[in-house]
Amino acid sequence: MSETVKTLLELSALPASEAEIAAYAAGFEFQRAGVDALYAVPEARYASPALHFRAAARIVDWAD
Repeated sequence: MSETVKTLLELSALPASEAEIAAYAAGFEFQRAGVDALYAVPEARYASPALHFRAAARIVDWAD
């Protein structure tokens, strides 16, 4: 796993020490379980997890 993390960081031009790479690799399983848990609730499958800004212009004639 450490080699995968190292390769991804290098491809992204993100510097990391060997200790950082080892920590990222060690925490991967915990993070993966957390992401999987987000999708484990079928009722929330299509729910929006956050508020969204929708930039749509609306012209409202307020002078009448």
